[in-house]
Amino acid sequence: MLSFDRVARLFIACHSMFLGTSLPHSPAVKSRRVSPANIMSMVIMKTKKANPYAVARLLILLLVSPTLFVASDAWQTKSIGGKEHDDNILGVKLGMTVPEALQAVFVNANRHAGQEKPDAMRQEGTDKRDVRVLYNDLKVGKLQIVFADGKWVKEIVLDYATRPLYDELRLAPNGNINDAMGGQRYDDRYTIVFTEETTAKRQRIWYRDERSPKGFRERIEFVSVRKPEEGTIEGKQIVRKAILVAPGDEEKFIKAMQQQ
Repeated sequence: MLSFDRVARLFIACHSMFLGTSLPHSPAVKSRRVSPANIMSMVIMKTKKANPYAVARLLILLLVSPTLFVASDAWQTKSIGGKEHDDNILGVKLGMTVPEALQAVFVNANRHAGQEKPDAMRQEGTDKRDVRVLYNDLKVGKLQIVFADGKWVKEIVLDYATRPLYDELRLAPNGNINDAMGGQRYDDRYTIVFTEETTAKRQRIWYRDERSPKGFRERIEFVSVRKPEEGTIEGKQIVRKAILVAPGDEEKFIKAMQQQ
């Protein structure tokens, strides 16, 4: 079902193409954000005077081309922080089985014959039922995957080979309102915390929690270098991305996996 906001945007995109006219424009429009309702009203007023066949073609396009909005929305997401904010690393997602996860790494990391298996593996957890695997030599960096009960992905960690900067990912440096008012656009889904270590070892962490369709929450987080308050390029570097089951939802995750 197309949302009202999306319908309004498609009217804008297609108006000139089908009706041979343009939306009203005035200097006042530049200084304020026009709501979807106002846009729709302007377009409807225009279409009252338009060729009825052109209007019919436009309405058909609205019904059969929802994919146009998918592309538009994807572009907007990319413009904020890019694909690094996706809920996967090299195609590996929470809940994947061992074969699915290893296959995703093999394909997306461009591994070759003989490199199907990880470089190292160890059992961990209080009962030694979880399994952590390690890939040391990937182009993107060092990758770790933890399988709950040795079966399902519950944690993915990437230590970047080429470290992005937090402003490249549109991550705010802190929660200071003055920074937010400086004209920068940040991804406001993230909470910012610091590790409780000495100043020399302190790191900044950005994280967001989202509920998966299977009922548990997943956490996506980015970790800075140590001493991130330094005003240098190195101080802005992100060293790690992690995707994990949000703390407190481990039992929900296991139950969801067992019910698959």
